[in-house]
Amino acid sequence: MKQLQRMADRKPALILTSLVLFFVILTITQDMLRADLKDTAFYFSESFLFSSFWWIFGPLFYLQYRLTKYPLLKPVLYYTALVILPILLHLFLFPLLVWLLSALFYYHTFSFEQTLRYSLANHFYLLLLFYSMAVPLIRFFTRPEKITEPVPAADVLTDLNPSLYINSLLITARNTSYPIPVSDILYISANPPYISIHLPGKKHLHKETLKALSVKLNPEQFVRIHKSTIINIKMAVACTTRLNGDYDIMLINKEKLRVSRNFAAEFKKRFGETHQVTAK
Repeated sequence: MKQLQRMADRKPALILTSLVLFFVILTITQDMLRADLKDTAFYFSESFLFSSFWWIFGPLFYLQYRLTKYPLLKPVLYYTALVILPILLHLFLFPLLVWLLSALFYYHTFSFEQTLRYSLANHFYLLLLFYSMAVPLIRFFTRPEKITEPVPAADVLTDLNPSLYINSLLITARNTSYPIPVSDILYISANPPYISIHLPGKKHLHKETLKALSVKLNPEQFVRIHKSTIINIKMAVACTTRLNGDYDIMLINKEKLRVSRNFAAEFKKRFGETHQVTAK
């Protein structure tokens, strides 16, 4: 689980790094063009130093991303703080960084106060725009996937009587839980460490292994077609041989799945019994 979280956090970090690099290059290019149009000298070192305004967006945007996941106050107050705090930090860090770098590596040290005034006059609207837009965008792109809860172990039955098998799964979406009929399921596929429950037009993650769930489903309705896939046989509308022992099946939503030759015989039997037809 921790590994999945690290992989999920790596993507926004990479996106932020790419965006920061893009704006740094854009700023330096803009300074170069402005100097050429006004026929004045262009100093790359100075342009690069003041492009540090964009460097700070990376860590502060990432801080917003992490804090958005853990609200500590009422939503309105918390998300207002998530906008105001980065703006104030940015306004302080930018002149501090310019002053520190120029003092260490440049012949001229830029005044903290002068850079702060410059930033307020030229950058404040950018800070307000970017940091206020970041919160709703982060919330939109990091909406939690729907996770279903496993059926209690006490409900696991192996009798072939259909009435003794589960007929619903409990879906949890954010703060709401509701059951879905297993008869609505198209197919179930392995998605370690979860499994994916595929319904017409949507998909849910389920906290259980394929093997554990398979023994709770009626084997007369749910048939394994691959080591990582179980289908609802009633949702299959066509079956075509590949002439090599494998088969392709089409579901009612036009989605195609492959039947492995290891499971072909059982699938053909169930398909024929359910639809009273013979596979091609």
